[in-house]
Amino acid sequence: MKKYSTINSNLDWRKLLPLVQNENVVLLNQPNGDFLLAWGDSDKINIAPNQYDAKLVQEFLDAHLQEYIFGYLAYDIKNDETRSTSNAVKGDKGNDVFLLAPEHVLIKTSHSNLYFGKASNKTINQFINNTSPIDHNQLESITLKPQTNKDDYLKDIIDIKNQIQKGIIYEMNYCVKFENKFTHFNPVQTYSKLVDNAEAPFSAFVHDGNNYVLSASPERFLNKTGPKLKSQPIKGTAKRGTTNQSDVEIKMNLALDPKEISENVMIVDLVRNDLAKIATKKSVTVEELCEPYTFKTVHQLISTISCDLRPNISFTEILQALFPMGSMTGAPKISAISNINQFESFRRGVYSGAIGYISPNGNFDFNVVIRSIFADMLNKNISCGVGGAITINSHPVKEYEECLLKLNVIQNTLC
Repeated sequence: MKKYSTINSNLDWRKLLPLVQNENVVLLNQPNGDFLLAWGDSDKINIAPNQYDAKLVQEFLDAHLQEYIFGYLAYDIKNDETRSTSNAVKGDKGNDVFLLAPEHVLIKTSHSNLYFGKASNKTINQFINNTSPIDHNQLESITLKPQTNKDDYLKDIIDIKNQIQKGIIYEMNYCVKFENKFTHFNPVQTYSKLVDNAEAPFSAFVHDGNNYVLSASPERFLNKTGPKLKSQPIKGTAKRGTTNQSDVEIKMNLALDPKEISENVMIVDLVRNDLAKIATKKSVTVEELCEPYTFKTVHQLISTISCDLRPNISFTEILQALFPMGSMTGAPKISAISNINQFESFRRGVYSGAIGYISPNGNFDFNVVIRSIFADMLNKNISCGVGGAITINSHPVKEYEECLLKLNVIQNTLC
């Protein structure tokens, strides 16, 4: 039986990750040094594209109660109302679901170092104090190229605004893909550089046996602590200033920008509606509305919406109510997803999905997969998706510039 034990050795994910990078592994880490590292496939479930089965996923989770589960959920699993509107264009070949019941979990927090698994203290300490040969190969410089050119992007924004003008949608998250080939790719070195460049609170490293996902996400999709669910959608982005004064002014202007606020508020209303499907009566609460947060490369507006979960609601029922997240779709959600399939030139896959974990006590935490690098090791392809919310007040050129701003942290990591 797997159990917790205290680890006296110092834990550093940068030293540990090279030891397990080629296994099934999930790392979730924060800028303050806290992390969860899971590896070894005592049991796992992979679900191929367009084969999502909620019953199969729930059976896997139920078979591993009181264990940790790590992994990802691709955007394309959607929900019962929207799954049939799959984007059939060529592109992502990854799984729609990868869930791992790992053999080993290391947990570092500010007050404790823990191990969860079956290994003895001696074995796990030997592992922690092991060293892996360092790959000193210089990282290959990879310049990402747009799959959708600028002129086509600008035309799409105008067409999307026409849809809004007709009342078909109010807001839509429109995304484009950047990609290129590589000859040599070092996932651990690249991820370490990405983390340093972004300093994001919901960073993640995943190897599902075939592909790598390196995420520097600033956004939380959903957190469960006891009966409380919390979602924190991001809508509203501005660049950092070059001086302290300009940085403060940019942040203040973002917090007062009517367009950015309207983007955020529409998604807040959508999330409130989604949570109400599974919440106890009158428990849905907006804790923060359009609060400006500062990250290393951008300022963003974040809202926090919470509720108390009704008893006996399963994880897959929560997904049915809330997935995919409103911040990556739009409003109304079903119409927005239908339009996304019409306008976007790629299958999103894990991008716009969620990476996270479920703990043995049933609590969980999942991010929104943005600001992320996807490495297809078989086809030697690197890709990244970026996008933004389109409303009636969107300016096509400014929307394109926002995409490039969000791409910067990825491109700077790869060059």
